[in-house]
Amino acid sequence: MKFKPKDPGSAITHFIGWLMALLAAVPLILRACIAPDPVHIISLTIFIISMLLLYSASTLYHSLDINEKVNKRLKKFDHMMISVLIAGTYTPVCLIAIRGTLGYTLLAIVWGIAIFGILLKAFWINCPKWVSSVLYIGMGWTCVLAFTQILNSLSREAFMWLLTGGIIYTIGGVIYALKLPIFNNRHKNFGSHEIFHLFVMAGSFCHFMLMYKFLAVMPIY
Repeated sequence: MKFKPKDPGSAITHFIGWLMALLAAVPLILRACIAPDPVHIISLTIFIISMLLLYSASTLYHSLDINEKVNKRLKKFDHMMISVLIAGTYTPVCLIAIRGTLGYTLLAIVWGIAIFGILLKAFWINCPKWVSSVLYIGMGWTCVLAFTQILNSLSREAFMWLLTGGIIYTIGGVIYALKLPIFNNRHKNFGSHEIFHLFVMAGSFCHFMLMYKFLAVMPIY
């Protein structure tokens, strides 16, 4: 019997994302191990795990079509992991780049919002797409609360990787929320949701570059 994914475009894109995250994990963790402070390896491991969870959940949900009950659970897992990825990405930024009281405060805020997002999806999985998009985009841009500290801590290139990733995620979130006909009428297996997946992958890549090139070797004073 041949296996046919439930949503081929979505399943394939994020399975590729999972493979990329898995391949990225080894060099990032090895690079973090060089740093004398355990904060690097702990926070960057959290980042990698959050990426793997996101892409695993998405691939499973869009691949499997078992029954209504299982499908709903997989959908919840998929949506919950978006909040986990955002908070997981914030963790190294807060602990390595921002640091101090402000870093810990921002980290607590972001993970608090992530927990709220997880509970929201656990009990209201069919909430309007704009609610999800506002939550994720708002959570993603919470870093403006520490804008000055981030700007002072990161080099220009590092800041651009952070900013570009955020912008890409935001554009993807808007496309996901609007579901414009121009994206959905061209191909039945590749529409706005699959385009959203590509933007997630591109945003993940930008933030991986930030982690690998800069945060993994940034000293903590």
